[in-house]
Amino acid sequence: MEAPIAIVAAHPDDETIGLGAQLRRFRRGLLVHVTDGAPANGRDARARGFATAQDYAAARSAELAAALVAADAGNLRRTAFGVPDQQAWRDLAGLAGRIAELLDAERPHAVITHPYEGGHPDHDAAAFAVHAACRLLRSRCPPAIIEMASYHAGDAGLSCGVFLPGPGEILEIALGRDDRARKRRMFACFRTQEEVLAPFPIGAERFRPAPLYDFTRPPHLGALWYERLGWDVTGADWRRAAAAALTELGLDDRPSNTGGLRCR
Repeated sequence: MEAPIAIVAAHPDDETIGLGAQLRRFRRGLLVHVTDGAPANGRDARARGFATAQDYAAARSAELAAALVAADAGNLRRTAFGVPDQQAWRDLAGLAGRIAELLDAERPHAVITHPYEGGHPDHDAAAFAVHAACRLLRSRCPPAIIEMASYHAGDAGLSCGVFLPGPGEILEIALGRDDRARKRRMFACFRTQEEVLAPFPIGAERFRPAPLYDFTRPPHLGALWYERLGWDVTGADWRRAAAAALTELGLDDRPSNTGGLRCR
């Protein structure tokens, strides 16, 4: 694919989960990571044998580099914001501003990111920031927003690799033998995330045009997935932060995305 593409992922490994088999096909791709994948409280780091969160973050960065080699995706450029894991929601306006600046400079035709589904507060923060950034750039021809399937709370627990019900046609790319093997090699590079990655299927990757979201409302009824994990953020906390960020950015008039706007 020759068109410029930006990928905004919350953590190192989210790009592999969502579109690992496609990464080598982006000739002019920019991969952006919002967080370093290491919670600042150090609990995850210690549980995995690291002395500090910084050591854990460095390991996750090295795993990402190895996975991109396994993906034959050396053509991708990379940048990272270095926000601690689980903390991106605390400055949504600032995050949206950084992404707006990046998109304005790069002028990608499309940006691929997470859906707003309550699976992880950082996933939802990435979705918010991309949508808000594109609204900030509306007069300068923002890119189309494409979502990659991630995970969310389902009827039987964690639902992986599929979207919550919503508008828009889903593109399902069935992976052939070589792409499945490539994705397995990528997964194997994330040794610290072996347990996390175990539930994710590798037979297909799914995408859809981003729907309109009201980030001040829950993405679905009932408890969000991350509310079940005992973290220090609830869905209500996140939505209050989103409402405040929309006001700060001057975008609190209505939910919006770029909705198919084309300038090229």
